[in-house]
Amino acid sequence: MITPDYRTRPYHSAVLLLLVTLAAGCAGLHAYREPPRVSLVSIQPGEMNVLEQRYQLQLRIMNPNDEALPVAGMQYALQINGREFAYGLSRQPVSIPAYGEAVLDVDLVSNLLGMLQQLQEMSAETHESLKYRLTGSIRLDNSHRKLPFDYSGELHYLPAGSTAE
Repeated sequence: MITPDYRTRPYHSAVLLLLVTLAAGCAGLHAYREPPRVSLVSIQPGEMNVLEQRYQLQLRIMNPNDEALPVAGMQYALQINGREFAYGLSRQPVSIPAYGEAVLDVDLVSNLLGMLQQLQEMSAETHESLKYRLTGSIRLDNSHRKLPFDYSGELHYLPAGSTAE
């Protein structure tokens, strides 16, 4: 008969606890196979001060996964024509259903230097469109996990006097 060695029992318990914790953590990683899609719906000017400008953004968050996405907060930055223009944070909680979407109203902040650089670049070159890029991450509720997003788009504008067909 083999007698148990009481000196190794705490070691076995610790290893078992570690394996259970790792298995639970890995199960959470598989819940979101695809990152959320975040796109810019609209941007409206808000409060304008000498050194800081505020904008209200509407962001569409689409969840392509088969589990709800419990958003606790997010961080984001907007680039225009390859230059960082503004940034923002949101603590607005929302649960996006599986294969669903939500539109969030969030704030965006730029500073005077960024605004002046954009205006200087746009006046120095002729652009027929405005390229933008929205990047950031979504922090999940009850988790330290962040899901990154990256969305690019282009706004075409018409010369003065022409009409859209």
